[in-house]
Amino acid sequence: MIATAIVIMAAAAPAHAQSAAPVPSTSLNGIAPADLDAYPGIRAHVEQGNYAEALSALQAVQAGHSDDPAYFNLLGILALKLADYATAVTALERVVLMQPDNAGAWLDLAIASAETGNITSAAGYFDYVESQFNPPPSVRVVVSRYRARMTARSSESPWQSHVDFLYGVDTNANSGLQTSAIPLTFGADRINLILDPSFQARTDHFMQAGVGTRYRTRLGSSIAELSVGVRSREYLHEKNFSTISANASAGLHRATLLGDASAWLHLERLWLGGSSLLNNLRAIAQIERPMEGCRLGGSAELEWRRYTTLKTLDANVIWGQGGIACDWKAGQLPVQTILIGRVGFDDPTGPRAGGQTRHKELIGQVGMPLAWGARADLSMTVAEARDDEGYSPLLEQNAARTLDRHTIRFSVVAPVSADMDLQLLAEDNRFKSNLALFRQSGKSLSVGLRYRF
Repeated sequence: MIATAIVIMAAAAPAHAQSAAPVPSTSLNGIAPADLDAYPGIRAHVEQGNYAEALSALQAVQAGHSDDPAYFNLLGILALKLADYATAVTALERVVLMQPDNAGAWLDLAIASAETGNITSAAGYFDYVESQFNPPPSVRVVVSRYRARMTARSSESPWQSHVDFLYGVDTNANSGLQTSAIPLTFGADRINLILDPSFQARTDHFMQAGVGTRYRTRLGSSIAELSVGVRSREYLHEKNFSTISANASAGLHRATLLGDASAWLHLERLWLGGSSLLNNLRAIAQIERPMEGCRLGGSAELEWRRYTTLKTLDANVIWGQGGIACDWKAGQLPVQTILIGRVGFDDPTGPRAGGQTRHKELIGQVGMPLAWGARADLSMTVAEARDDEGYSPLLEQNAARTLDRHTIRFSVVAPVSADMDLQLLAEDNRFKSNLALFRQSGKSLSVGLRYRF
């Protein structure tokens, strides 16, 4: 549609505009063969449909084309085909500065700006296209459709809130152990310490309620976001293990040449059994970039974990993360997949059993729509933690602790009304360790409602 509009507008532009602009692309793909004559290597990528490689190769030779509008027009078209709208905006802005009568570049600039969410700039560009180039009806249809989308987007409330209620059962409500005895080592001697039954896992029912709200607003070319929330899980019998968590987040999103960049600050406070347990602060910088139906992303995170009374567990953690999210087709069924890898370095603020800990995590998720507007998501997390030092002389002769965590989570969300969803959640957690003290497992199943307003 974009390419067709470029061709039509170039033909419909005033005579003085056509004399100033180069011969426009004429193929339905928006790239005429002549556009690629100066770039034989890039032509091969385009002919094979490898637009990401074509864009990268074109960007690599930018230094020799700083005053070439045809170069930046080709760069903008390739970026649009890859949904890399920030790159497209930057390239097309240079085209219209050098060629103010290039009707197709103005239209593509308006479209790219609209896709980035810069409604004010996009509206101005569309106004300029319609007032200066007298586009034919087919192009005006394209413009009107984008105007309708922008109007709908601008009329959305910056506030989004929700209330949740869940009822469920947890087979390990008390975070109990899976063993009745723990082996203790005294030099060469080894004995089994029989545990009181109260330390073993117990099943209990729970009620969970939560409320949250989010505010989003545009600040120039960036989007700011604030959110707060509170969640409570109350066990029917295991009152000492009931939890309350309160969280607040602030973030800033911005489209850049490298991709969609954002910075976040998260604060969480956790209460256990009615007593304050943990304050957690995280600062995150991340970037995402589209690539042929997928989005690649990476982030760096600093975490400050502070316990109210258990000061020996205080730590600072550095995280690195990379991931990819893709949309696929399984026959006629759209499928979304996510794969994320994380590594972390956990550095205690003081003496701690086990010393420093190194983390590795792999997270995979598959989601797909179901009948009647429902959606199903299945995720799995495989994580390992390795201590650098022995945990205790009494546990496996002061062996360094290893802890492997496997989590499987399945959810189905089905709309009950325009503002309410029915939720079904199932989760299986397993903790394996070379130290029996840390071996746990538990399953939970819950059902509830979410009301959005």
